[in-house]
Amino acid sequence: MNYKKLIPVLVIIFIAVIILFAAKTYTDEEKTIQVNVPAIPKKIINKDSLRKADSIKRIYLLGHFKPSKDTMFALISKPYTNSPDMYLRKDVYKAYKIMYDSAKKDGISLLIVSSTRNFINQKSIWEGKWKGNILCNGKNLVKEFTDPVQRSKYILKYSSMPGTSRHHWGTDIDINSTLLSTFETGSGKKVYEWLKNNAYKFGFCQPYTEKDSLRTTGYEEEKWHWSFYPVSSALLLDYKKLISYDDIKGFAGSETAKEIDIINNYVLSVNKNCQ
Repeated sequence: MNYKKLIPVLVIIFIAVIILFAAKTYTDEEKTIQVNVPAIPKKIINKDSLRKADSIKRIYLLGHFKPSKDTMFALISKPYTNSPDMYLRKDVYKAYKIMYDSAKKDGISLLIVSSTRNFINQKSIWEGKWKGNILCNGKNLVKEFTDPVQRSKYILKYSSMPGTSRHHWGTDIDINSTLLSTFETGSGKKVYEWLKNNAYKFGFCQPYTEKDSLRTTGYEEEKWHWSFYPVSSALLLDYKKLISYDDIKGFAGSETAKEIDIINNYVLSVNKNCQ
């Protein structure tokens, strides 16, 4: 046998064995590394905390709180209002002050005549009209409407049911007057024209414009009512998500809310620029 001829063959076999062994070692090490890399843990969602947060938000949306006791709110001072004990969310108040100063430079006078109203405030307004203690457009609604649904609908032309008002949120204000006629002539008309052309620059929109093909239901036009939409638009989505007809209760006439579909036909029926 010629062993010299076998040497090259043996060398090739030896190299091949080394390559195969190295490859196997690399593969085993790779497998070991892959196995030992810890998996990324899934985010743990504390459902109890979420439920608690939703419960707190629900209380706020329904107006069951005192603005004077809430650090998120600030007392409105002169010259921004002439009324005592009026509160706004601090972020809304800050934006309003900037708008007020801009309007003043243009010769326009703005005055907040109504701001945050909690559930108790709104209940007083609603039940005063519902029970006939407050005349509504000169009418005693107890005598005028024996049908509860019709009575509610009449009040709902300009007043919200407790638990459904945007004024609960501290994002909405009534400016200068709550009479539509004020804004149709003279200085009132100039104020409204200025707000239409400029309020959006400061984050404010008019939620209740004239009804049209895009807003067929809900409250009548309110030229005095302006909302800080960077906040109120998000709260409107929260309201849609969190509030049900089981939450709208605790006042005279609350049983009509579901039949009227107050959430869809009134709360959610706002100018698209406020959504």
